[in-house]
Amino acid sequence: MSGLNEILWRSSLDWKTLIGSAEAVIQRWNTVTRFETRTDLREQIWTVRHSSNGLPFMVFNGDSLRGSVPRNGNPMSFLLLIGICHQRAGAIELSFANGQKIDPHRFDPADLQALLPQATHPAHRKLAELAIQAPA
Repeated sequence: MSGLNEILWRSSLDWKTLIGSAEAVIQRWNTVTRFETRTDLREQIWTVRHSSNGLPFMVFNGDSLRGSVPRNGNPMSFLLLIGICHQRAGAIELSFANGQKIDPHRFDPADLQALLPQATHPAHRKLAELAIQAPA
C-alpha cells in the first residue's frame, strides 16, 4: 500500500476556469446538502466547505494549481476533483503518490468505500453520483 494513501492532483486549466468547473459540481451538490464557497479574486484563492463545518475541505490557489488529498480522511476533496474531471475532460490529472495514474472516468460510486475508506455515510455515495453526472 506504499504510495497509495495520498492522491496527487494537478490542473492544466487557468484558475478561473478551474473554479468555474468546481462551482458547477458544487451547484449539483447543493441540491442535496448545502456547501459554501468563497472566492478572493485579488489573491486568487477559492475555498469550499460544507455549511455545517467552518473549515474548507478544498482550496484552489491561483499561484499553484496542484496539491494532494488524503485517501484516508474526509472524502469530499477527492469527490470534488472527480466531479471536476467529469465536468471538464482533462481538467485535472490524478495519481497516487507512488505515480500510479487514476482514470477519473473509470470511477464508479459502487467502489467508493474501497477507494476512500472513510466514505461511509450514504450522503457520500449520493454526492459521488452527482459528481460524475454529465454536465448540464
